[in-house]
Amino acid sequence: MTVEIELKLALPPIQAARLKRHPLLAGAGRPLRRRLVSVYFDTPELDLMRARAALRVRRVGRGWIQTVKIGGGSAGGLHQRPEWETPTRSEAPEPERFAAPEVRKLLTPARLARLRPVFETHFWRDAWTLPVAGGGSIEVALDLGEVSGGGRSQPICEVELELKSGQPAALYDLALDLAADFDLYPDPLSKAERGYALFQHLPARPVQAGPAGLEPEMHVADAFVVVMQNGLEQFTANLAGLIHESDPEYLHQARVAVRRLRSALTVFAPALPDPALAPLREALRWLMSELGPARDWDVFVTETLPPLTRAMPDQSLQSLARSAQLRREAARAAMIAAVSSRRLTRLLLEAGRMLLLRPWEQAMERIGSAWQGSPATALAESVLDRRQRQLLRRGRHFVRLDPAARHRLRIAAKKQRYAAEFFAELYPQKVARAYIKNLAALQDNLGALNDIAVAGRLLSNLRGRRAVNRAWACGVVQGWVESRVLARIDELEPVWRRMKKSRPFWRKPI
Repeated sequence: MTVEIELKLALPPIQAARLKRHPLLAGAGRPLRRRLVSVYFDTPELDLMRARAALRVRRVGRGWIQTVKIGGGSAGGLHQRPEWETPTRSEAPEPERFAAPEVRKLLTPARLARLRPVFETHFWRDAWTLPVAGGGSIEVALDLGEVSGGGRSQPICEVELELKSGQPAALYDLALDLAADFDLYPDPLSKAERGYALFQHLPARPVQAGPAGLEPEMHVADAFVVVMQNGLEQFTANLAGLIHESDPEYLHQARVAVRRLRSALTVFAPALPDPALAPLREALRWLMSELGPARDWDVFVTETLPPLTRAMPDQSLQSLARSAQLRREAARAAMIAAVSSRRLTRLLLEAGRMLLLRPWEQAMERIGSAWQGSPATALAESVLDRRQRQLLRRGRHFVRLDPAARHRLRIAAKKQRYAAEFFAELYPQKVARAYIKNLAALQDNLGALNDIAVAGRLLSNLRGRRAVNRAWACGVVQGWVESRVLARIDELEPVWRRMKKSRPFWRKPI
């Protein structure tokens, strides 16, 4: 068994020829060029896929090699997974050649009898081996071709940086050097994952946040890494859709991911020295500022205006909607330029490198941090208790809150929700889910009020100096959205009462 450690980067096909001429690669001599044909096998029920495994037979030159990969994961574009390889006599797998217990447990006789081809990859690989300063080597592979399955195909154009020996941080160093000259970005999907999606005719979909994977025995620093990796995975999983698809949900989920990353930095701030994390904090603030305007116009055009324009098919309102759509398209173009930029790639790669090297640990040792080696539950209880008190204080005299106070309450609810979701896995799930459900309902309702406030700001950008009809249309929309405030507040009162009664899941019952 070996552990494959590689960094996968998507590359625009138009830049592939120039990459081959890059000084970093040209200095390594002529690349090893091979045409690789791989067939992936699974059962009709896709048992291997469900076990987070893959069985591949690949033609290499005149011979065949079969490979099994099991488990592993991706964080910041870095893929790590155990793999086993043996020769085989043809394109048909010969699982009996694997001696490893892990593989034999996976490839049971019942599964072996039902294996069949599910998808294929065909690509040309140019590979260079580069030495690493301080020892070690990295294989740089440029893959150009396609993956096909289920009667469909998808192009492949990616750069794989595989660590042959040395320290994994060298992968990020090399990737950052290449990303300074090419429009690369971390790719969370393996060729196998793409092939399975094609075989099952699964359309690309926005990716919501999943469980971070915290465990009760984790220390604070380990929990921080897991939570941050989870946020990076969600963002990179939505990045291609954010750039190439029109579904506004990609932008929404990308913003959620960035908010979760920023929240994690704040939640863990009491335990981790800030100087080590300050650059990432600033980079995420920039990214959020680039995503925000496009999301505001998405909500205004797709959620705020349609009910009114359907109820009042007035020409002035239709003209206003068209102007809003133009603003939306301009905001989206600016957002795409930002997330397609090398600045974003640098952000993602540097974040992944930071989580690998953990620079804050040296700072914790230097200052003698009281949190060093502390369990994550200790930080969870401290943070959640403090934020719970702040939330209840912000919501005091709920009925009489003015818009500014409701906004402060929304921010407090949002902060507490992210912190609660981060740490929920450390506690009994039934109680944690009930608390988070009530908290989410409060935040969502307060968020609807915030959308109304944002609509007012966007309308001020749409009012024209010359057009009386435009001013009338803006006034109609303004009056309509403001009329929803009182109804929303009435709906909020029972939501707030349920939230106040929710049992804090991090406290032991008396």
